[in-house]
Amino acid sequence: MFKRIFFSSFFTLASVFAFADDAAPATQVDSSAVQAVSSSVMSSSSQVAPASSESEAPKWREVPVRYWVNGDSSELEAIFVKIENDTVFLKKPTEAELRHMERLADKKAIALQESNGQEVELTEDENEEVDLNAKPADIIMTDAVKDSMAAQADTTKAEAAPVDDGADDDLATAMAKEDKRVKMEEIAKVEKEIRDREIQDSIAAAKKNPYIKIFRYELKRLYNMEDDVMIDLSLSNYVVPIVKVIEETIELYPPGKANLLVVSEPEACSLYVNGIPLKIVAPDTIKNIKPGKYTISVMKVLKDVEWWGSAVVKINADSVNKVTIPVLRPSTRLTLNSNPEAAEVYVNQDPSLNKMPDYMTDAIVDNVKPQVKATIHFRKVGYRDTTVITEIKPYMPNLVYVDMTPVLDDLEFIEEQNAFNKERGQRRIGRGLLWSSIVPLIAGGVMWYLAERDWSKAADKKHAYENLSAFDSDDTRQMVKDNHKLNDSGDTKCGVAIGLGALGVGLLTAGIILAF
Repeated sequence: MFKRIFFSSFFTLASVFAFADDAAPATQVDSSAVQAVSSSVMSSSSQVAPASSESEAPKWREVPVRYWVNGDSSELEAIFVKIENDTVFLKKPTEAELRHMERLADKKAIALQESNGQEVELTEDENEEVDLNAKPADIIMTDAVKDSMAAQADTTKAEAAPVDDGADDDLATAMAKEDKRVKMEEIAKVEKEIRDREIQDSIAAAKKNPYIKIFRYELKRLYNMEDDVMIDLSLSNYVVPIVKVIEETIELYPPGKANLLVVSEPEACSLYVNGIPLKIVAPDTIKNIKPGKYTISVMKVLKDVEWWGSAVVKINADSVNKVTIPVLRPSTRLTLNSNPEAAEVYVNQDPSLNKMPDYMTDAIVDNVKPQVKATIHFRKVGYRDTTVITEIKPYMPNLVYVDMTPVLDDLEFIEEQNAFNKERGQRRIGRGLLWSSIVPLIAGGVMWYLAERDWSKAADKKHAYENLSAFDSDDTRQMVKDNHKLNDSGDTKCGVAIGLGALGVGLLTAGIILAF
């Protein structure tokens, strides 16, 4: 009877486990993997799967985010993977990633407190770094895995309980207990196989669909915790790129076989070539430099103020190259140099038919107004236009040097440049004629006014001697002479006024034609 009850219970329990396995596979973990789970989960990270070689390295990364879905009252945390076809792919963070998120939030809170002048003491946990490059865990801690771990812990406790060896019972009782122990071992073995199969099924299901998928229009916002920026939800396809910082090496000057001796007044001034410091002090020789045109600057700090001096030097490989540069009183200057020379310079404006260039290189402009952003445009026929955006710093020389690119085979472009210069020259002449027409027009008006005044005086004289015509006297004869003289003077001035007016109108007409 006892054996029948035992076997029926055993097969009932086995069928229950089998039914549970077929109905709802879950992710479980056995006792041998418990420690591996805890250590692996603690070291997992939000990294893209490592590539097999450096050339196959991913160009994007997964980052921790806080997201807010429409209808929810609070934000949630997850790992952002990508936005693809208007769907946002997220992953649940591991324990290590959760700790990393907490540290990011703590750093932001600490920075805010420090900005408010509060002192913050860092704990050991805050100073601890999280290894996000560790290998991700192979086993996913789902609810089924946790339940299986708890069940196995109970089984382990039951197995660890003291077993009655039955030494004090009779033979039949001892055999029954032995049969029971064997059956219990078989049941435990079956349970272990079931749990292992559940774990494998759960891992496979989690690997098959590890993402949280949300339509991007259902999100209120998606905040990148690592970069402190909002992810643009208007993008239908987006991944967070891996930013590579490339260190640029600045060439001090092109290497060659020439040398240049630089002497500064006073001595012990720092040397600069085209605005790049050489970390040497004048007087000294700039060695192994390529022949050509350079802007050599010297700087010395006097009374906590930088004093600068600069000169444009043409270095020849076949002669002794020497330059003496005095420092000048501090002022805001703009040093404009180009290769080739005589290039047109426009400051904060583009070349225009109605605007002549502000300067011609090489030029040093004193008393310039400091500006955070100044746009300087260089132009010369036969070369490509060059635009430089720079900052004009106060009490600095503000060196701007450009090597313009020659146009070798684009004859149409050169013809357009020449046509531009011709049209601009005509407009300049036209504007000059417009201004010059003002003088003859004003002079003609003045002469016309003087002519009118003479004619008016002549009329007065005529009216006076006509009233005295009955009396022939010297006064009457004098008034007649004055009348003729004034009329002749008025006529002459009128002719001059007409000539000046015609000249002014002609200049005005020609100026309008050429200027517009």
